[in-house]
Amino acid sequence: MEEAIREDTILISIMHANNEIGTIEPIAEIGRIAKAKKVPFHTDAVVSCGNIPVDVNEMGVDLMSIAANQFYGPPGIGALYIREKTRILPLIDGGVQESNRRAGTPNMLGVVGMGKAAELARVEMPQRTEHLLKLKKAVMDRLATIDKIVVNGHPEKSLPGLVSFSVEYIEGESMMMMLDEEGINISTRSACASGSLRTSHVLIATGTDHATAQGTLVFSYGIDITVEDIDKAFESLRKSVAFLRNMSPLYKKG
Repeated sequence: MEEAIREDTILISIMHANNEIGTIEPIAEIGRIAKAKKVPFHTDAVVSCGNIPVDVNEMGVDLMSIAANQFYGPPGIGALYIREKTRILPLIDGGVQESNRRAGTPNMLGVVGMGKAAELARVEMPQRTEHLLKLKKAVMDRLATIDKIVVNGHPEKSLPGLVSFSVEYIEGESMMMMLDEEGINISTRSACASGSLRTSHVLIATGTDHATAQGTLVFSYGIDITVEDIDKAFESLRKSVAFLRNMSPLYKKG
């Protein structure tokens, strides 16, 4: 990051946690670099805020994006933290609402809902995290029983409620459709890239080859999911993997 900063750099923007593989970035370390270089620093904390501890002062960020639906708040409402004295241009021209930063009528129902959801997330975070880590261990243990699986992302510095993995020799889209028929909701990449059949640029950037990246599934689970739900999902996953690999000309047992 430090080497990438130039004299004409006006902003640094880094995801706090990646929404495809769950890896948590060293934001506080980057924040110290940004401050030393006197470059404004923004972090996209949409998938992390409300799910893991977030402190704008410890992270050293000037701007931070969050979204309510990621911590059980109403969809369609988010927020931008702006550190005092950080200057931004308004996204929408018009009235002087929201301190001249955004014209338009505020979504008060959404704002109140997001505030309450954030309050509950902060209070319940220790219990939620403990439960999600229990589910993550269950997912990882069951993945270990399937041949030729690659787990994506950092093994430790990652979100508790997300696991990305690639199943070699078969396509993620095929597995997803078979699981969908079994009532298992799963994705092949981030929600903002749904509908795209292109190989994930995130996985390619981590060094994953194109063929393996195409066989990727993303398990995301919340506080209402149980270990029994994980068992049901993996029962269906094992069947779909066995069926599709039997059709694959590339897969050879053993």
